[in-house]
Amino acid sequence: IEEIDPLARLSMACPALPLCGLAQTEAERIMPSYIERMRALLTKLDLDDEEILIRMTGCPNGCARPYMAELAFVGDGPKSYQVWLGGSPVLTRTAWPFKAKMKTDLLEETMEPILAMFKTQRQEFEAFGDFCHRVGAEAIEKFSETYEPMKA
Repeated sequence: IEEIDPLARLSMACPALPLCGLAQTEAERIMPSYIERMRALLTKLDLDDEEILIRMTGCPNGCARPYMAELAFVGDGPKSYQVWLGGSPVLTRTAWPFKAKMKTDLLEETMEPILAMFKTQRQEFEAFGDFCHRVGAEAIEKFSETYEPMKA
C-alpha cells in the first residue's frame, strides 16, 4: 500500500461524464490528472509527505461526498469546478465553498497559494483540512491575493 501515492489512495470521484445524465463536467476520468498536478505542486513546495483527502464530482449532487473532504472539486460547468476547503481528514466536518468557478487550467494558480500558506502557517501535525478550517476563507483569500508563485 505504501507504493500507492496517498493522494490517489485517499481520493474518490463519481463516474460523471459520460455515464451520468446529471454531470456537467468530468470527474472520474480527469481525477488522475488532478492528482498528478496536485502531487507536482506539493513536490514543488517541499510538501511531499502530505496526505490530503481529495474528492471530485461532475455536478453539485455530491455522489463522491465532496462536501466532507479536505479539498474537493465540484463540477459546475464545462471544464469548471467549485473548490471546497476545510473538511475533516476523517470526514467528521463539512467543507465550505472557497471558489465558485475554477477552470481546469487554473488548478495550479488556485492551489499553490493555499498550499504555500499551509506550509508556512500550519500548526504542528495539523492536517490540510484542519488548517483551512482554522484560518478560514478570508485569510486564505487575502494570502492568495498577494502570493507570488515559486519558480519551479
